[in-house]
Amino acid sequence: MIRLCLALLIAACQAGVPTAAAADAVLRIGDSKGVYKALLTVAGELDGVPYRVEWAEFPATAPALEALAAGAIDLRGSAAAPLIFALAGGAPIKAVAAYRLQGPRESVAVLVLPQSSIRTVDDLRGKRVGTNKGSVGHHLILAALQRANIPFDQVAIQFLLPSEAKAALEGGSVDAWSTWDPYVSIGEVQDHLRPVVDGTGLPITDGVLVTNTESIAVKRALLADILARWARAQRWAREHQQDYAKLYASLTGLTLETASQIIRHMNYDVVPIDQATIRDHQDVADLYLKAGVIRQRVDVSAAFDVSVYK
Repeated sequence: MIRLCLALLIAACQAGVPTAAAADAVLRIGDSKGVYKALLTVAGELDGVPYRVEWAEFPATAPALEALAAGAIDLRGSAAAPLIFALAGGAPIKAVAAYRLQGPRESVAVLVLPQSSIRTVDDLRGKRVGTNKGSVGHHLILAALQRANIPFDQVAIQFLLPSEAKAALEGGSVDAWSTWDPYVSIGEVQDHLRPVVDGTGLPITDGVLVTNTESIAVKRALLADILARWARAQRWAREHQQDYAKLYASLTGLTLETASQIIRHMNYDVVPIDQATIRDHQDVADLYLKAGVIRQRVDVSAAFDVSVYK
């Protein structure tokens, strides 16, 4: 009987639409600072979900992708850089939908203390920059140096988690911090850190929603359903930014001003993966190879599954 129930549950999850038979199924989503949970909640997209949604908090995308590869969670948003880094390590993960930004890319930035003498990317020569290895912050500093024709080895990149990097910046053991939202907005609004450069005009890709091969096999219908809800929620959020910001502030304890800036930066649509998305990710992989972040060229094409979200 147990095997029969399990078989029925798996069949329901693999069907085109989640059904009552899948009500005991669980979809586990990796979050950071509650931003995804707030989005889906305030847009009403968690109402009436025919399966249980569980949330796991991570300080950055890299550890979330490690959990995803291990099967501890089923879905996580990711910028291109941490995805490439995970793929280079052989992680069995797949991008199943893409983000498309509408507006300037201000959600990633190199931050310095307000009194810092660093004003331009060129001023970073000989300086120390803290960022998480394989993160979009890592990608940002490399892309900024490449555009400015500054050799990578002229900047000392120190690999630190966001909380460590912020403390290192405030303590003077690094000169700049290359990071992403919500840390960018918290740093700018609450700590009065100053951006030297952001992702606008740089080849920083919009990011993707990522799962693992086992979740695709067993929870395909649940993934397709939550991605459709996610897309509707993103559209809603673009039209109701203050409502989203108020809930996000209440859930996280951030000030409304900080939450509003984070939400303003998250001006995305969720779209199916296309060839441009794959090419952009290949460019990131090639940059990582050039900078010596990864040792061998990664062919990213196998890391995209276009069948889950169309």
